[in-house]
Amino acid sequence: MNLEPEDPRLTAHALGELEADELAAVESAIAADPLLQAEIDGIREIQTFLTSGLSTPDEHLLPAQRERILRVARGRSGPSGVRSIASMRDALHPWLIPAAAAAVLAVTTFILLWMPGETKPIKTVGNPTVEPTTPPEISPPPTLIEPIIPDRSLISQTDPLTLGLPVLAEKSGLEILSKSILTDGRLPPEDAVKLGEILNNFQFRLSGMASISRSAAKKWHPDNRGDTGVSNHVATLSSELISCPWQPSARLLLISLRANPLTDSEVKITYHANPETVQSHRLLGFKAADGTAAGDLPSRLPAGSVVNLAMEIEPSKPGTDLGSLEWSTDGEDAPPISLVLNPDAEPSDDARFAALVCTWSEWLAGDQAGIINADIVAALAREIASSTLPPDRTEFLNLIERSIHLENE
Repeated sequence: MNLEPEDPRLTAHALGELEADELAAVESAIAADPLLQAEIDGIREIQTFLTSGLSTPDEHLLPAQRERILRVARGRSGPSGVRSIASMRDALHPWLIPAAAAAVLAVTTFILLWMPGETKPIKTVGNPTVEPTTPPEISPPPTLIEPIIPDRSLISQTDPLTLGLPVLAEKSGLEILSKSILTDGRLPPEDAVKLGEILNNFQFRLSGMASISRSAAKKWHPDNRGDTGVSNHVATLSSELISCPWQPSARLLLISLRANPLTDSEVKITYHANPETVQSHRLLGFKAADGTAAGDLPSRLPAGSVVNLAMEIEPSKPGTDLGSLEWSTDGEDAPPISLVLNPDAEPSDDARFAALVCTWSEWLAGDQAGIINADIVAALAREIASSTLPPDRTEFLNLIERSIHLENE
């Protein structure tokens, strides 16, 4: 058998796909030709690199798991043809959020592993000694990082390792979507979806790290509601890191800023990425006006208000230290929060609900087109559904269900 280095049967041999009758002939040709031996060695080295570098064993979605998720998400009964989200609470398992998200990375890894590469054969004259070919060296990731810059993200205008975060307590975004979906009977325009405003309609008790800002000028504390002037609580910043539902290699950072009930404050928050472990980051649901610098972000925190933010952080390599949140109130530094990932920690119910809000908003806004679809949103919503869910969250699930109906009509 005569084989050329670019013959696809060499790749099939390296991946173990040849039939028995063809396998012997190909192996005989490889053994007799040093050029073919060098080519097969190169294919195997590339295969080993892709398999070890891009696989995610902890978040791999088995075919049976994916089929179960989509089967439940598409479950139908009754004259309307659509099963109620609230009726499906017990049909899914707690692994739904990471499992649904892992499907994305599993498909990507499969495509990369099977993508044919361009191989240039070595030209020989006469019968010279043929040196084995080696795959090109893979450059390590750069030390400095650039944030992901989709159209709807607020980005740092100064240092790519830092990102100033806005303090906004606006809530009208959800009212606009509700009117469009429930009253007008149509999905809203993509540019009308404001994730930050939707998040601010809910209060979250996050189970990650928290920090309290104190000042002698602020005489209030949750344990001193009589306001006798012996305490100094200004604001509380809390956080939680969980798996990102639409990007299993990334982490979703949830942030909740709670003001004291008596006085307004000037609050500045900055995310400092760890350059050793973070590849990229973006703040979800905000878009900076042209010329807006990080220091010009809205910073007034009204008394009694709660501000919620969400960030997507993409690690560059395995590691638990993703950076820190540094913040101040009225010009006084508050204790920073170290963003340390605990892979064994179970996400809180509030964090899982916040992740659903983010996923639905990203889907409506078209920011993750081709990645997030109606089936994934419905499956995540059913995992959240419960008979003990607060009324505002139950209404939100009904809004999600109606939006999925409109998408399928």
